Formats: sequence, structure tokens, C-alpha cells
Amino acid sequence: MTSRSKRITAIVAASVLGLALLAYAGVLTWFYLHQDDLLYPATRDDTAPAARGLTAFTGVRIKTPDGETLAAWWAPPPAGAGVVLYLHGQLGSLGSQEYIATRARDMAAAGFGVLAIDYRGFGGSTGRPSEAGLITDARAGYDFIKASAPGAPIAIFGTSLGTGVAVALAAQVKEAGVVLDSPFSSALHVAQQRYPWLPASFLMRDTWDSIGRIAAMDAPLLLIHCDTDRTVPFAEGAALFAEAHEPKTMVALSGCGHIEIWDGAAKDKILEMLKGWFAAP
Repeated sequence: MTSRSKRITAIVAASVLGLALLAYAGVLTWFYLHQDDLLYPATRDDTAPAARGLTAFTGVRIKTPDGETLAAWWAPPPAGAGVVLYLHGQLGSLGSQEYIATRARDMAAAGFGVLAIDYRGFGGSTGRPSEAGLITDARAGYDFIKASAPGAPIAIFGTSLGTGVAVALAAQVKEAGVVLDSPFSSALHVAQQRYPWLPASFLMRDTWDSIGRIAAMDAPLLLIHCDTDRTVPFAEGAALFAEAHEPKTMVALSGCGHIEIWDGAAKDKILEMLKGWFAAP
């Protein structure tokens, strides 16, 4: 190869590398700018509980300390009963996800009070979602229960993204117990597994470090995860469970996917644990 040919080859190679780096930088910029859309793909439909057949529930509005208003479904507890604060996953809203209505209905039918909230930016709630904001929302829901049902024990039930919210709240307040459905050790770790070619640790603002927070949670834990979950791998839940304090129980379900736990023996186990927690002195 002549020296001229070598120079041309070097220029072409440098140009290709430059274009590749430019394209990669563009991808990184896109992920950085759209990370909230990926982590919080909310819908804005504001659905009354009656539209979902939840006759025991009423729609309520809850003010947060930083000025947002949360849409929520509220079923007061019978005398002497406990209340479940339900924190849903990242998709949709209270009214758009059938599993939320099903779980709320079943827990109320089991004799519990239930408060299910839409986070800021979800459903009929105001504001924009963020890690700090969702934790503030959960605390506002907890405080609503304390004011509306004085003396009633409170359990926190988080699903998927809601498990990160639940762990963060449980590290701050006193609760009768915590149920985690399909949890992650951290949202950052899930992102690193899903997008290994992205420097997620540099891009992500909201990392949801549940594994770093769960040691501060001082309450009984029930963790349920499906072994073929492709959205949040089973190993995520197992890693989180290993760091939790006793008393703790983990239920591994076979052949199901993400948040597909509300059926048969698993549902019965959750309701049984809630009853036991609420009955504890």
C-alpha cells in the first residue's frame, strides 16, 4: 500500500470513528433527556373508583407538603381493622390498570381499609414525577391514613416501581408490615442489565437504591417474585431480600411474569400475612 493510500485509509477510518462517536453521543443525549418518560410512563386518565366497580371506595384528593394534589381511592377500615397503603407500578394509573382495581377490591373485601394513590404526574394527580416526589407522595398518603383512621395499623404494599417507593417510605415511618411484589435491588442495576452499552450510572438521575435503603426498614417483610419475570429479573428480588432484616418471608412463584402474583395461593398468602400483621399487638 502506498503512503497516499495509507493516508486515505486513515482518514476514512477516523471519519467512521468520528461518526460512530457522534451517533453514540446522540443516543446518550436522547436517553438523558427522555429518562423520565422511560421510568415514569404515566397516563393522565382520572378515573373514579365507581367506574371500576369499587363500591366500597370513594375518590379523594390529598395535598402534598410541596403543593401537589394527588388523586386517590379510599376505603376506610372497619372498626379495629388495619389499612393497606397501595403503591402501584410505573405503567398507567389507578384507572387504567385492571390489576390495581382487582387488588384494591380483594383487600377491602378481606376486611382491610385501603388507600391507593396516583403519584404526581399520574392519572388525576398534578405535578411531574421524580424519585423524591414519589416518596413525598407516599408519605402524604401515609399521613392521610393516620389522620383519617387514627390508631389503625398501616401496611405498605408496593408493586414493581412501587416497591422502590414502599422501601423508601418504610425506612421513614412505622408500619405493621411491608409487601413487595416483583421488586428490584435498584433501578440503576436494572438499567445496567437492560442497556449494558449505556453508562447508566452517569445518566440516571433517579436510581431508586432499594438495596441501600432496606436495612433501615424495621418491619416484617413479605416479598413475592416470579422466577420467569423478564422485566425485573428474579435475582433482583432475591438480592433485595438478602439485605432485609428479619422477620422476612420470600415466596418464589414458578412460570409467571412481571407482577403476575395476584392469584391462588400467593394472594391468599398476602391476605393472611396482612391479617397477622394487623392483629399483632
